Amino acid sequence: MNYKKSLRKLKRYHYNWFNLTLLIILFPIAFLLSAFCAIVFVPYLFKYPRKGKYRGLDFNTYEHLMHDLESKDMTNFNLTKDQIKEFYIGPIQEQISALMVKNKNSKKWVIGLHGFKRNKYMGLRQIYHFYDQGYNLIAFDAFAHGLTYGKYSDFGLTNAKVLDEVIKWVKATYDVEEIGVLGTSMGATSSLFFAKKYYKENKVDWLIADCPFSQAVPQIRFFLQKYMVLPWWMMSLGINWNFRRYARASIKEVNLLKGYESMNDLKVLFIHGKKDDFIMYDNSVVMYHLKHNSENEKLSQINLYDNARHSSCMHKNMEDYMNTTIAFAKR
Repeated sequence: MNYKKSLRKLKRYHYNWFNLTLLIILFPIAFLLSAFCAIVFVPYLFKYPRKGKYRGLDFNTYEHLMHDLESKDMTNFNLTKDQIKEFYIGPIQEQISALMVKNKNSKKWVIGLHGFKRNKYMGLRQIYHFYDQGYNLIAFDAFAHGLTYGKYSDFGLTNAKVLDEVIKWVKATYDVEEIGVLGTSMGATSSLFFAKKYYKENKVDWLIADCPFSQAVPQIRFFLQKYMVLPWWMMSLGINWNFRRYARASIKEVNLLKGYESMNDLKVLFIHGKKDDFIMYDNSVVMYHLKHNSENEKLSQINLYDNARHSSCMHKNMEDYMNTTIAFAKR
């Protein structure tokens, strides 16, 4: 695990004197390609299923979860439909759609955050193994996903605020001895951004970030280059402008390459698959290094899986994933 090598890989998706010079020379072409990509990829970024029928299934339901578990051969899921309570948190204009699985008399909680275009049942999928350890479970539809308020996603920016509200609600409603967070993909980035912005005033006991990205704009540049097979700087003009146009938010704020001093006493487990070709595992390597260096007492860990692609660490390594996450929460 080489921090400097991983950082260099992430910096490939930042401007430097070389690509800026080429951009100036080829600006008309870059402008047209960027406009084309905006037209093509805006539907991908802002139009996705939130409820109703999707590929023959009712989206964001227990049945949808069962289908997903079967497709991933996750056969040890131990929660029945009757155990899961769906409910809302917050005022009508900013309602958060959530679900809960209560453990009788338990004062321990874990909150699951799903990834981009997913839903609260996918958040539950990532944390269900904590139920047998005596934890109460909560998962929620992210901002602008499922039945939660918001029209356009902003890549985890507002979702960090939503997580803050959910944690406050749990603390205000129940007697809490322990509360942890496990996020996947965009949910992992949201949870880390929550820690950066809100943790000091609204503390949790531990946080697990499974395949997070460190910055929103470079992550979209990586995505564009992967699918368009062109240098990202030739087709990514105005990314933040497009998000501001739709989501009314500056996704440049989603930056986890700094700010770890605000959470230096929070233990964080970074998890990533080395075969992830959607969010490079180098993101987790760099963030772990920055987090580790900010700590007076070394609290955080990183676990990289050789065989896992994006969001697949759990179902590719079920026993080890469950044991590792549970042991981390308990230590």
